Parts: sequence; structure tokens; C-alpha cells
Amino acid sequence: MKRLWFAIIFLALTAALCTGEQKYIECFYRDMNESITAAETALKNNDEAKYKNEIKRLEKQWNTKNDLLYAVGEHALLDGIALQIRAMPYGKGEETKELHSLRAQLYAYYENEKISLANIF
Repeated sequence: MKRLWFAIIFLALTAALCTGEQKYIECFYRDMNESITAAETALKNNDEAKYKNEIKRLEKQWNTKNDLLYAVGEHALLDGIALQIRAMPYGKGEETKELHSLRAQLYAYYENEKISLANIF
């Protein structure tokens, strides 16, 4: 009977950790996506200062959350995101393309880390 209680507690703890991880990744994706949208809006309005502030906000969000993401996520995708964030240009005419690329990488990471049957099997 003691082993049964241990197994139940272990399963409950595992479920709680998985739920927490999913919420953390979802929050990370949502926050980064909002910053990318704000940066795109700043580019459309030719607001260089706001664009640079949004890029700094992206970098800050990344630096705040990347340690835990590396602990639970696939490193290859996270390395691509890190490189993309650190290489954000301004004044080269490729800002929108780079933001779209970053959004695509974030979406790929988000989809890859979601709990679904396709990701389990």
C-alpha cells in the first residue's frame, strides 16, 4: 500500500510540473509574439526609437526566461531563437523579414513543446 501512495504522489507531482512547464512556454511565446507585433508596428510607423525599445524588450524577455527554457526544451531550436534575437538589424531594410523569421522560429518551438499525441509518439 505504501508503494501505491508513493506512485500516486509521484504522478501528481509529474502532472503539476508538466502543466507548469506548458504554462511557462505558452506565456513566453505570447509575450515574445506581442513584442514582435509591437516592433513590426513601429517599423510601419517609421518609429526607430520604439522599434529599438521593442528589440531591447525582446532581448530582456529572452535573457530572463532562456535558462529555464534550456532546461526543459530542445536546444537546437532555442539556439536558433537566441541567434535571431541577438542579430536583429536596424537600417538594413531587412527588419521585417527578420521579425517574421523570429516569429516562425518561436512558433516552431511552441508547437514542438506542446503536449500532443504527435509530440509524444
